[in-house]
Amino acid sequence: MKRLVFVLLALAFLFGCFEEKSKKPLVVTTLPVWKSVAEYIGGRDFRYHSILKSGVSPHGYEPKPSDVKLEKEASLVIVHGLGLDDWALKGVDENKVLNLGALFSKKYPKVKEPGYHLWMNPILTEEVYFEVARRLTAFYPKKETYYTKRAEDYAAMIDQLVGRIGSCLKGAKSRAVVIYHPVWKPLLETFGLRVIEIARTPEERITPERLKEVIEEAKKEGAKLVIGEVFADRKVPETVAREVGAKVLILNPLPEGNYVKALSSWGEKICTSLKE
Repeated sequence: MKRLVFVLLALAFLFGCFEEKSKKPLVVTTLPVWKSVAEYIGGRDFRYHSILKSGVSPHGYEPKPSDVKLEKEASLVIVHGLGLDDWALKGVDENKVLNLGALFSKKYPKVKEPGYHLWMNPILTEEVYFEVARRLTAFYPKKETYYTKRAEDYAAMIDQLVGRIGSCLKGAKSRAVVIYHPVWKPLLETFGLRVIEIARTPEERITPERLKEVIEEAKKEGAKLVIGEVFADRKVPETVAREVGAKVLILNPLPEGNYVKALSSWGEKICTSLKE
């Protein structure tokens, strides 16, 4: 009898926890990086879901029925915008959408450049934290100070990390980097590196003529590093690296976990490669 009572109490506790969790507002993001940011700021007050997983390109993604269902259930939908993930806006109430591209392009004209990816500019991204905090406060007004403080802490971590990466790069043998996808341009320019783009837009098809231009420019600038992506063809960056005598670094611009850790990993790998 005692065992039965214990089991019933345990089940009641579990169902109670499940019910409490299911009542929490759901924050749906298109990219895992925005999920990471929202989770840090909102903590246990919300549920979180990213439509895309680590290493999956948002370009041309087709939403699944489960994605659409979650967006309709969501209390807040965070999208990058700027054409990167417009597939997530179909049929979604615009009042519950935080469109970061639309918001920041009004303040920063460079954000409208083709292939500009907000999270790759760690300085500009700091403003995202406070905008997310503001939107989360609408659900729990009494926790405004808490969410703002979390955003401040996040920004402080990024500032320290950017400083460390900048100091590391002062010892780089070369300041020129060839990139296959424009996703890396904002990050590299943040640290004053010379960027040579193979594809100037995400949709550009690389012709032999374009490849020749890139190789000539890379040789002229003394580039010693070519960055490719985990979800892209590696033949093109490998060809450029071979012709220039540079190292190839394949990175994941859409990490699953903590954004701070991802930024730290990118910075360390790029700095190390440029010092070799």
